[in-house]
This record gives sequence, C-alpha cells and structure tokens, in this order.
Amino acid sequence: MVPTANIFSATSAGQLDTDELALFLAHLTTLSRPIITSYFRALPEVMTKADSSPVTIADRSVEQALRGAITAQFPDDSIVGEEFGLSEAVSGDKGAGSSPYKWVIDPIDGTKAFVSGKPTFGTLVGVTHNDRPIAGLIDMPVLDETYIGTADGSTLNGDKLSASEVTTIAVANIATTSPEAFSPHGLAAFNKISAQANITNYGGDCHNFGLLAAGYIDAVIEDSLAPHDIMGVVQVMRGAGAIVTDFDGNDIDLASTSSLVCAGTAALHQAIIALIQN
Repeated sequence: MVPTANIFSATSAGQLDTDELALFLAHLTTLSRPIITSYFRALPEVMTKADSSPVTIADRSVEQALRGAITAQFPDDSIVGEEFGLSEAVSGDKGAGSSPYKWVIDPIDGTKAFVSGKPTFGTLVGVTHNDRPIAGLIDMPVLDETYIGTADGSTLNGDKLSASEVTTIAVANIATTSPEAFSPHGLAAFNKISAQANITNYGGDCHNFGLLAAGYIDAVIEDSLAPHDIMGVVQVMRGAGAIVTDFDGNDIDLASTSSLVCAGTAALHQAIIALIQN
C-alpha cells in the first residue's frame, strides 16, 4: 500500500520505525516523478538564480509538492529546500522548531543535466536528527532507480545494496561531478588521487552516490556542496556499508559540511583522506 498524507499517526519522523520511514520516502517519488516527466525534454524556461545556478519551473513545482506532503504528515518537523529555504515546524501543539528532525530537499539535483535532456539527474530527500543525516532518498526518475537508505540498510528498487570491497586507490573506480566545483586545494588533491586511480569518471551528479552504494563505483569525492546536495545521499551510502566524511575526516553535519569523501571500505577512505591532507 502506498501511503498518503496523514497515513501515520506520527507528527514527526522520529516517531516512525525505519520501515515506515522508508515507505514514506518511497511515496514521495509518486509526487515528484509525474511533475518531472511532464517537463523533461519539453524545453522548460531556464532561469538563473543569484548564485548563477539554473532553475526551472520543474525544480520549484517538485519542491512545493514534496513540502506539502511532508508538512501534512509531519507538522512538528522543519523543512530545508534548495528553492524555498527553511520552513519551521507548523504544529501548534509543540511550537515551531521544537522537533530535532529536519527534511532536506533537492528537487532536481543536476538541473544542468535535466535541461540538457540527460537522464542523470535525481530528486534528493534527506532526514536529519540534530543536523545529522539518518535517512535518505536518491530517486533517478528517467532511469527508474529509487535508492533509499535508513539505519537498517539501503535498497535499490527494494533490493538490498552493498558497497564495493576495494581497499586501494590503484584499483579503484572513482568519480566526481566536475573539477570546476573544487577549491584549488581540493582540485589539487583530487588530481593526485585521480592520477593513482584505475578509473576516473566525470559527471553523474547524485547518481554517483547511488552507484557507490550499489558497488559499481568505489569512491566519490565532491567539494563546494550545499546542504541539499548532501543530506539525501549520506545514509544511502552508509546503509550499504560505505564510509562517508568531509575532506578532514569529520562526520557529516547539516550546518557545516560542504565536501564529501565517500568510499566503499574504510581502508580506501583512509587512503584518500591521507592524500587530501598531505
């Protein structure tokens, strides 16, 4: 059964068990996919935001639909979205902002791919507790791939995922979206890692994180990210056994993290961190 608004008696994500949380995340794709399908390759108008990044009516419509569903079901929780910022909890029982849970939305991660007719864009939804990611969704609508991660593990279209077992950079298949996104220090580090890696992939946006969780890519390294780029993907990878930190090896935090080092094994992760720090 597909859940609809208010199917749970819960008013916060913290009141759900992991299966219920995964079910609700999966339900969100039934709202986002029809909107995306109606605009994909239909040449929607592309607008430019203050940070020079592109946005379309599809981005905004998807985020509005997801916000509506989340607010209806979990009025005690807050929502952070790429297009419409922060909205506090709306329940009158506990007061705005009382819940430690936040939902973080990136309606179309990879808008440049979307407007170019490429299928490698996705919808990201993360759930955080005290600003630490605890569950996430990566939905690739054109590819029909739905990755969901909770504390109980990660799945792709319902099938369990396991990250790769590669432990050394020399045999690793690594990925990043674009070297243009790196800081000078980050780019120098990535180039050093790439020179030692077996395969280096460019492009892919959020799909890379799903492919890492599925074991096809061994490591993903990204820099200069926003919170909405991060919170939906972390638990998808961790639920599959991967290690995810920032460039300094620190845990992921909604307020402070802007870089990601993700690897299928602790040994590979440590090797990458060592090169970055040196």
